[in-house]
Amino acid sequence: MASPLPFIVATVLILTSTIFLRILYILPSLTSARSDPRLNGGHKTAPSHMVIVLGSGGHTREILGLLRQVNPSRYSHRTYIASSGDDFALERAREIDSNIQANKAPPATKPTDQGELSVVTGVWDLKIVPRARLIHQSILTTPFSAAWSMFACIMTLRDAAKTSRAAPFEYPDIVMTNGPATAVMVILASLVLKFFGFAPVWKMRIVYVESWARVNSLSLSGKIILWFGLSDAFVVQWEKLAQKINGNGRKRVRFFGFLSE
Repeated sequence: MASPLPFIVATVLILTSTIFLRILYILPSLTSARSDPRLNGGHKTAPSHMVIVLGSGGHTREILGLLRQVNPSRYSHRTYIASSGDDFALERAREIDSNIQANKAPPATKPTDQGELSVVTGVWDLKIVPRARLIHQSILTTPFSAAWSMFACIMTLRDAAKTSRAAPFEYPDIVMTNGPATAVMVILASLVLKFFGFAPVWKMRIVYVESWARVNSLSLSGKIILWFGLSDAFVVQWEKLAQKINGNGRKRVRFFGFLSE
C-alpha cells in the first residue's frame, strides 16, 4: 500500500503556494497601479464612497485638517468608523462632515445630519466597531478581542457596500486614516474581503497619513502598515522622516508638507 505522505506534502505545498500568491496579488503596495477595468484606463468621474477611520484627541483634529478640501459632491457618501466606548464619535463625525459640506453647500445652509441625503453634499453615516484591545486588557485575551474586532470590521465594510448611496452594492473606493489603532483592523478587514474575492482589488484603496507628531519615527500602526505594504499611499508630514525612510532610494513614503491644521 502506497504511503499517503507524498500526497499530503504535495497538497500542503500547493495550498501554501496558492495562499502566498493570492496575498501578493491583493497587497496594496503591489497592486496600487491596478485600476477598475470598467474605466478603460480613464479616471472615475462618478460619485465615490469614502471611509474615514476616526481616532480620538489629536487624531480627530488632524483628520479634520486633512479632509478640509474634500469635495462632498465627488465623495458623495462618507462613512466614518470609530471604536466602541468613544462617547464623542458622533459629535466628531458631525463636526468633520460639517466642514466638508461647507465646501459645496450654499451659504447659510444647515449641514445635514447622519443619514440625511442632500443632492449637493451627499450623505454621511457613522459605524461603530469593537476595540481590538482594551486599556490594561490581558495579553491572553487580546487575540480573542482582536478577532472579534476584525470580524466586526469585515461586516461593517460589507454593510457599507450594501447601503452605499454612491454606488449601491459596491465596496467603498477609498479608506482614509491617520493612525488610530482601529485603522489597522479596518485595513486588514479590507484585505480579507479582497483575499476571498468578495471585494475587487481596485476597491478600498488605503491612504495612510502619519501624524505630524511623528517627527523622527513612525507610530506602531504606521510601522505595521508600511512594513507589510498594507497601504496604497503612505504619507508623512516631516521631510526628514521621509528622507530617513526613503534613504535606500526606494520611494516608500510620500511627503507633501504639513497637511494638518
